[in-house]
Amino acid sequence: MTSSKRTLCAVVTAIALAGPAWAGEFSLFGSFWDTDIAGDAGGGGIDFAFPFNETLALEMRASYFEELTDDPLENAFDSDAQAFQEQGIQALPLDLGLRIRFAPGSGFRPYLAGGGTYFLLDSDFGNINDEVGYYATLGATMGDGEGAEFFVEGLYRKLTARVELDPEDLEDIDDIDIEDHANVDLDGFGVNLGVRWIF
Repeated sequence: MTSSKRTLCAVVTAIALAGPAWAGEFSLFGSFWDTDIAGDAGGGGIDFAFPFNETLALEMRASYFEELTDDPLENAFDSDAQAFQEQGIQALPLDLGLRIRFAPGSGFRPYLAGGGTYFLLDSDFGNINDEVGYYATLGATMGDGEGAEFFVEGLYRKLTARVELDPEDLEDIDDIDIEDHANVDLDGFGVNLGVRWIF
């Protein structure tokens, strides 16, 4: 049996054994992220989760933060603000990880989650590369396990981004040395709040 056929057989076997994993969850949420250097951000995202069993699930999520600044609420709704043109960083984290859930069947189900993140980044003050980081989450889902439920979670993101700078664009930014490049520490805690559907 060739290597490609063995791989195909393994994938088919995994899908067959997953069985209940075809059931899943879809979530919409609002998000807040407080970074160490680049300011705060208000945004939102979507989440898909596919359970292996009642306890363990694979989760995939995408969030979008239009601007990391000192006024996240205003900038989340006003993309014409001057701050966007002067010193903003836009971020789209794509998360892939595992979720461990507790108290299945109850109305309050806490969970832990974590994994890797690919950050799509853009900047108004220099060239910034996409980066890889990680995240960890502590959350809880509230509901009867059918239809729409509410959830809240706190999370921590770890990321350092390298920016190729134009010093003329950085005269008004604190905490960054004026050089031809800078490492911008985007580590920080955040909160997600949203609605989750079981399907």
